[in-house]
Amino acid sequence: MASQTTKGVLVITPDINHLDTLSAKSFSDEYAPLAAGASIIILDLSKVHFVDSTGLGSILTLVRDTLARGARITLCGAQPSVKVLFRMVQLGKLVSILDTLDLAQSWAAS
Repeated sequence: MASQTTKGVLVITPDINHLDTLSAKSFSDEYAPLAAGASIIILDLSKVHFVDSTGLGSILTLVRDTLARGARITLCGAQPSVKVLFRMVQLGKLVSILDTLDLAQSWAAS
């Protein structure tokens, strides 16, 4: 898993194919502490091709905790199957879901 901070924006790019029961805990353990100190977060899901309910829970926890402390977060690069899941749970009502990292970086700059 990778993360980088550029111009005050934390970009989290999980380097995993599946965010599921097997990987969700390591995702949360690695990124929750980093996200806790960031005011703007981009979660780039371009490498993630599958998310199960446990993985979705990890994403929702990250989003909820970020918004609760007044920080900003967006998701980007979701694969088609992951976008379907996000639409089903209406995640777009809670957070912006953008197609590309470039769009997310423009969002962060605004």
